[in-house]
Amino acid sequence: MINRGNCPYIAHTSDFPPELCNCSALRQAARHVTKLYDDALAPLNLGVNQYSILVRLHRLGPSALQALARALVTDRSTLGHLLRPLEARGLVRIETAKDDRRGRTLRVTQAGLALIAQARPLWARAQRRFEGRIGTEAAAGLRGMLKRIAVEDFGEPKRAVSEA
Repeated sequence: MINRGNCPYIAHTSDFPPELCNCSALRQAARHVTKLYDDALAPLNLGVNQYSILVRLHRLGPSALQALARALVTDRSTLGHLLRPLEARGLVRIETAKDDRRGRTLRVTQAGLALIAQARPLWARAQRRFEGRIGTEAAAGLRGMLKRIAVEDFGEPKRAVSEA
């Protein structure tokens, strides 16, 4: 049985058969899950994309824009767009790279570290809520599959694992 909860999308989509298009299904699920995490982080005026950037940058340490974009599986333009509000709030610092004056080095500020510490319990609550609905093992399996998809090279046709 589908839990319709407070999601405005479920009432309109739950009675349809599963998507035939893998991309559409992934995007619909991503929007739905993003809302869960965005709502959880809203008291800090922070979205899950911004939280992910802060956490990944903190884990990597000072990084070039291109390196952070690769780690987040996004392009430099999108990352630059998402970084502007973080920089304006003093959560990240964007500096000229020492080895190449054309490049930029990103680092999390002390204010950014403090916000990560405040946001982590809110993120963890959303994580527990997701796993409570989907199941801990299923969530771990989903993360594994999504990681596999994120690193797959779709450039050359390849037979699916089940077809081999």
